[in-house]
Amino acid sequence: MSNSQTSTKGRAHSRTARLLSACVMVITSLTVVVTVACSDITHLEQSNPGQLGPGVFSPENADLIVNSSRGDFECAYNQYIVGTGLFVDELANAISQIQNFDLDRRTLTPNEPYGTSDCTALQQPGIYTPLSVARAANDTAVAHLQGWTDAQVSDRHALIGVASAYAGYSLVLLGESMCSAAINLGPEIQPPELFADAVLRFDTAVAQATAAGDQTTLNLALLGRARAELDLGNSAAAATDAALIPAGFEVDIDHDASASRRVNLVYVHTLQAAFSSVDTSIINRYLATHDPRIAVTNTGQLGSDGVTTIWSANKDATSTSPQALAKYSEAQLIIAENDANTSNLGGAVTIINALRSANGQGAFAPPTLTQAAVMAEIVEQRRREFFLEGHRLGDIRRLGLPMSPAVGAPYVSGGSYGAQSCFPLPDVERINNPNI
Repeated sequence: MSNSQTSTKGRAHSRTARLLSACVMVITSLTVVVTVACSDITHLEQSNPGQLGPGVFSPENADLIVNSSRGDFECAYNQYIVGTGLFVDELANAISQIQNFDLDRRTLTPNEPYGTSDCTALQQPGIYTPLSVARAANDTAVAHLQGWTDAQVSDRHALIGVASAYAGYSLVLLGESMCSAAINLGPEIQPPELFADAVLRFDTAVAQATAAGDQTTLNLALLGRARAELDLGNSAAAATDAALIPAGFEVDIDHDASASRRVNLVYVHTLQAAFSSVDTSIINRYLATHDPRIAVTNTGQLGSDGVTTIWSANKDATSTSPQALAKYSEAQLIIAENDANTSNLGGAVTIINALRSANGQGAFAPPTLTQAAVMAEIVEQRRREFFLEGHRLGDIRRLGLPMSPAVGAPYVSGGSYGAQSCFPLPDVERINNPNI
């Protein structure tokens, strides 16, 4: 895949910065959990102090700092894909464990692992802590870089652009997944405020990447800003940014089989540990259309529960399969959505048919061409194009789509599917944040 932002040296993949948005650090050692309050977002505990010790924040370490903070985001995104995939209709639980049931059937309580698990979690992915760590680490990198000079850090503008972009994406994902959140011991805030904060980060990233002549980061920031604007209901502004993204653009997160926090977690859940299977709604779509974007394989194996047949996603077939964060098709579907919103149905259909043709589907030809029909097809194309890429929950919330299975439907392991469509603010934030 093209334009993957990976470093060739100096990335501190073994580093684990455990910093909640409310600056509450949860340090886990075997079965002992210690909670320590902190007051400064630049206080990052390192699991590898030899690589990133107390004196790390100095100009000569600028590249290392940004590589490390970017690694924190990549780890959070890996967790996010599986956690939200289970919460919605992309993955299905295949292990007999009550907290996995709660995630899969949308009956979460605010003291569950989605709130406290870090980037080393495998069975029960973290959402809030990894994204909060990523946001804080990248914001901290930017703060230091802005205090240094170009003479001290020759690629300062490029590094500010990269860290600002990943801070922006961290905020977008918090806004798309969390019912509410808090930043730096601040008050409880709602998704629109998170998206607005993300836009500010992307504004910085666009300006700095432009100054540095860094086209990849510029496109990443433009598409991130378009996503945030779409989340805010500003489809025209989103389409303006999306129109600047060139054909073939893609930024992936990379994986490494030698580090647990960097292994492709979809692979772990489906093929290695049999914790999860691809959801039947995706399986049925693939069997009906053989769309390569949602290609799946029946492994013939049962899940850890001894009952669920495991289907795996072909796109995540190995421990090192990359995962797309931002790509040209996203830009095109943002433009198509704005076209639908502004009665340019022909423009939207052109984009839809380009995607359908590229993936073996016939032309989109509804009995009557209406805005509702076009939007329904855009939703369907997004579901296929961004399968297991962290978009589905945000789409459900943004567009008011029904949860599937339906609220109240019987759950295979007992109880029924809940009405939750977002992750509640976790207790670790609510209890330790004096402003909530």
